[in-house]
Amino acid sequence: MSCSNKRVKGARSGGPRHFSTLPSVQRKQRERGGKFAMLFSIALGMSILVGLMLMVMIGHGGSTATASGGGPEVPGGYGSLNHSKGPCGNAGQSACMAPNPDWFAIGSETPSAAAAAIAGSKDFLGIAAQHGCPMLDTPALVYSFGARTGMDYYDDDHWVVSVHDSTGMRCGLADFVYDRAHKRMRFSSFGVLTPQDPHSRQIFPYVSSSVAVAQLRSQSKLAPLSGTAMKLVFFPIDPTFPNLKSPVHKWAGGGNSAMNPMWSMVGADGRDYFLGEDLHVYKHTDLPIAKGQP
Repeated sequence: MSCSNKRVKGARSGGPRHFSTLPSVQRKQRERGGKFAMLFSIALGMSILVGLMLMVMIGHGGSTATASGGGPEVPGGYGSLNHSKGPCGNAGQSACMAPNPDWFAIGSETPSAAAAAIAGSKDFLGIAAQHGCPMLDTPALVYSFGARTGMDYYDDDHWVVSVHDSTGMRCGLADFVYDRAHKRMRFSSFGVLTPQDPHSRQIFPYVSSSVAVAQLRSQSKLAPLSGTAMKLVFFPIDPTFPNLKSPVHKWAGGGNSAMNPMWSMVGADGRDYFLGEDLHVYKHTDLPIAKGQP
C-alpha cells in the first residue's frame, strides 16, 4: 500500500510533516486487538499456573493419605503390589508355613509325652548341641494361676524341665508354653546353670511336694484337704514389685514365672495356701498378683 503525503496549509516551512493516511476506525480496532491479545495471554498464563498448583496439591494430598494409612487399599502378603515377593506362596512355589511355625505337637498331658515332644523339638536339639545338655529330667507341669492377660505366656500352662549332661550335672532349665486346647507346645526360655549353682545338682522343682506339705503342717497347723491335688503355679506379678527381694517390697516367695513357681495347696479348712521358694506359707491375699488378676 502506498501512502501519500500532504502539505498542511499554514504549516511552517522547512520540512514536511508526515501523517498516516489509515482511517481512525482501523487504528482504534488495532489498539483494541492488541489489548485483547495481551489480556488473553495473561489469562492463559494464570490458568496454566493455577492448573500446576492444583496438580501439586492433589499429588501432595495423595502421598499424605498413603503415608497415614488413608490411601487406596491394596492386597497384602508376598507377591502383592506393596510387598516384595517371598520364597513361598507365589505361583510355582510351595505353600507358606503356618504363621507361628514354632509350635509342636504333644501326644497327651503326661510327663512322658511332654519329654518325648521336647526331646524331638528343634529348640531342644539346638540347646543340647550348644550347651552339651542332651538329657532330660522328668518335665513338671506348672499351672497358670487364673491369669487372663491375652498373652499365652501367662494365660497358658507350662512344661518346665531340667536338663543335664552325661555326668548327671544339670546345666540348664528349659521352659515350654503348653497350649492345652490345641495339644501343642512352644519353646519359651532356657536358663543356664553353672557348676557353682546349687541347682546344678537338683531336679526341678527345687522344692518338693513333701516339703510343701511339711511346711503347711508346721506353719499353719493344717493338713492338705483330702481328695485335693497339689499344683505348681505362677502368676503375673504386680509391676510395682520390680525387684522381688528389695527391702521396700519385701517379697521373696517367687511365683513370678513358670521357672520359679510356688506350690499351691488346699488346706483342711478349705482355703488356698502357697509355699514360696523362701519356704514360707502364704495365703491368697498375700500374693503380689498384678491388679485386675484374681
